[in-house]
Amino acid sequence: MFDLIASVLAWFYSVVPSYGFAVGMLTITVMVVVTPLTLKSTRSMLQMQRLQPELKAIQTEYKDDRQKMNEHLMAFYQENGINPLGGCLPILVQLPVFLVLFRVVQGITQRVTVFGDQAGWSVGRIGAGGLSELSPLASNERPFDPQNLPTDSEMYMDLVGEGLAFADRPTEMLSLGLDLSRSAQSELGDGIINALPYLGLIVIVLISSLYQQRQIRGRNTGAPVNPQQEMIMKILPFMLPVFSFTMPTALVIYFVISNLYRIGQQGYITRSLYHGEDSLGAQARQSREAASGGTKGGSGKGASGKGAGAKGGRVTPKKGDPTPKRGAAAAKGAKGAKSSKSSKPSNKNRSSGSGAGRTGKAPSRHHGSSGRTTEPGSPQHKKRKR
Repeated sequence: MFDLIASVLAWFYSVVPSYGFAVGMLTITVMVVVTPLTLKSTRSMLQMQRLQPELKAIQTEYKDDRQKMNEHLMAFYQENGINPLGGCLPILVQLPVFLVLFRVVQGITQRVTVFGDQAGWSVGRIGAGGLSELSPLASNERPFDPQNLPTDSEMYMDLVGEGLAFADRPTEMLSLGLDLSRSAQSELGDGIINALPYLGLIVIVLISSLYQQRQIRGRNTGAPVNPQQEMIMKILPFMLPVFSFTMPTALVIYFVISNLYRIGQQGYITRSLYHGEDSLGAQARQSREAASGGTKGGSGKGASGKGAGAKGGRVTPKKGDPTPKRGAAAAKGAKGAKSSKSSKPSNKNRSSGSGAGRTGKAPSRHHGSSGRTTEPGSPQHKKRKR
């Protein structure tokens, strides 16, 4: 795989002898090759989201029997033509490809080892002034030793300086006025003016990463997202520019081209899979909204059921309204009082006249010398008076 991608890179350089052009065209070629996998992954993800209510129903129905649940799920997948791994398998296939591409682009910026370049430099300097003038070489002063490129390719020979003495071999990978073998960090050490074009590429990486994230989040409104994945999505647009600051500019060009291609790719996915009421994305969104509405309706139903249950049980009555038990007791007491009132009319006179009952009027007290007396006009008072 490394040799294949490196051979494609060398071929693009033979067409147009520019390192930046070769890296950019190789990046676009690899992105085009893996685009069908990206589209398939997106369709499978949307298909799973569209059928999520049915899948949940099967899982709920057979939650106590895992074997039956798996059988019904597999039958459901076959009936609807779904691959449960269709959403993640294409992504897993792409990762090794991009890793190889990254390593190949990084490999062309490799330089010779310290021992090799110092030995060659020493041989070239002996005749000029002797070994006393030798000094260690900086990393940007060492010739290139590209990895994975075919040794007979034009790109390899231009990088290693085929036929030149070790001291005369090229130490720069110039393209569009930039040394693609150096990083923005190393250029910043030589001065801010020299580093401005390199920093400009990093700004493009940042802006394109943020825009790409905005595209994805804008069309997936309401979709369930893993919290860890959400955190990665927030951090990644800022981590890529940080890495770009310390990496060779050839890799920064790779990041820029791949980000710009993905922006166009995401725009195509949005138009083809998310636009229109009958699109797969719209159907998946409707399924999510229906599931969310069902959950809310279920909770509301549960709440109302709970309220109904509370209504049938013990509740605190409003002020002035008797509870059922008290109301029944009060009605029973009133009925009994009515019957006793009709059967014993003399009780009322006795209680109201003598004040001896619970509701009667208490006798008055006169604090005279005779102590307790009865009310004037009462039968007892008349009897005593006789």
